[in-house]
Amino acid sequence: MSISSLRWRAPSALIAAGAAAAAVLALAVPAGAVTGTAEISPEQAGYTATGAQFQHVDAGVFLRNPAQYAGEVAQYSHSIQLWSSGLVAVVGVRASTSGSGYTPYSTIYDRSTHQVIASNPNAVFCNTADQCSTTGTFPTGDSVWLTLNYDLKHGGLGLVVVDLTSGSTFNSIEANLIGTGVSFTQARVGTEFGSSPWDNSYSHTPPAQFTKAATYTGVELVTYSGHRATLWSWWVHHKLLANTEQQSSSDWVAVPNDLSSDGGSFSTFFVPQSAQGPSQPAAP
Repeated sequence: MSISSLRWRAPSALIAAGAAAAAVLALAVPAGAVTGTAEISPEQAGYTATGAQFQHVDAGVFLRNPAQYAGEVAQYSHSIQLWSSGLVAVVGVRASTSGSGYTPYSTIYDRSTHQVIASNPNAVFCNTADQCSTTGTFPTGDSVWLTLNYDLKHGGLGLVVVDLTSGSTFNSIEANLIGTGVSFTQARVGTEFGSSPWDNSYSHTPPAQFTKAATYTGVELVTYSGHRATLWSWWVHHKLLANTEQQSSSDWVAVPNDLSSDGGSFSTFFVPQSAQGPSQPAAP
């Protein structure tokens, strides 16, 4: 099968579906939204949802100029994730702060051993001229839509990034990689600074003031029963605070602000030196 024939050919459908879903979700504020206690991650700032089985998560993010964060970190990523007791599935875009552009990626991990089960499985990157290869980049200044879907019937994973500005697509779709019967009980959205969900070995330098790293919009989760909502719903949402704990428990990297847009939007911020301390910092 050629690379061209593997291309997922409906970016406009995904864009339209995402926009429509965001519009519908914005109409109603759920009365039963449950807020959990903040959780610490060694390398990710954002939100996690627990208390349900999640088959789908998606979100949009604007690709800011990575060079502006060269004083804080060497690289960072925007990602969405699904976690089960034994697996972690991730799709996102990664940028070096010494370069330009964002590289899409997908990774499946063994949650117990932290080993990579698959990296960019069957990955295809295609531009709007129908030119396809196994790799590609999205330019700074574009907006992308991240989608991660677990096929309950067939056990496959769909990990997709669509450039909402140009229409270029990254598809990493594995029909039978993990099989049926997997229970994904956690969904995550946010900014990553390590090379894996457990990495705390990266270096970071706190800025002089709170500095926005990213803004995520249109966040949507879908349960195994088909319930569809933002982070505000009957499941529990928690803030994820990035802290490497390399130097001390006060080694804060980045944190999210409060949810907005009926639970579908939030931003992440680098934590300044003035906010380092034993207490959990709150973003502006």
